[in-house]
Amino acid sequence: MLSWVAVCFSGLLHINAAYKGPQWQFYLFKPLTIALMMLIGVMGGEANSYTYLILAGLAFSLVGDIFLMLPKDRFIPGLLSFLVAHILYSVAFWQQFEGPMVWWLPSLIGAASVIVFLLLLPNLGPLLIPVGIYIAVIAQMAWGAGEFWMNAQTQVAAHAFGGALLFMMSDTVLAFDRFKGPFKTSVLLIMSTYFCAQGLITLSILS
Repeated sequence: MLSWVAVCFSGLLHINAAYKGPQWQFYLFKPLTIALMMLIGVMGGEANSYTYLILAGLAFSLVGDIFLMLPKDRFIPGLLSFLVAHILYSVAFWQQFEGPMVWWLPSLIGAASVIVFLLLLPNLGPLLIPVGIYIAVIAQMAWGAGEFWMNAQTQVAAHAFGGALLFMMSDTVLAFDRFKGPFKTSVLLIMSTYFCAQGLITLSILS
């Protein structure tokens, strides 16, 4: 319990620093929050492929966080790091799936993803293809988590699906903030949903 209090405290310090400073706090507590989740997963997760894939996804997320925080624009390396993280999460979720697919689920997720892509399209410029690929990968990650939950109906699957949906929400707000223009509450929305998403995915290896 205390370990999750530390995670929440670290995440809140990062969000607060994004608005009020100091700068060192902003740079320290974002990666530290994910590192704490990794530590919780290492200490409490079972020794199986699902745990290892989720931990690897968290590690690539941490690298992506660092790239996106650097003073110089490192958007493409950050995007690639999170792309790998989503692929690792996808493999973890799809490995847990057994049984018939629910086909309306990818239809809903796919439709939402296409709408987001079309809204961003006029502003993407040379990043059209990388962003399009990223949206497709995170959409199928959420689809895999959703199929896992619809089939298993377990707490583990619920945490995975909830985390995947929050990740989609976080990245959607991030994309609009970057390509359509920043707005005052963007950091709060992006980081709160992001930390909650990673927290739920981490919980899925502990349940």
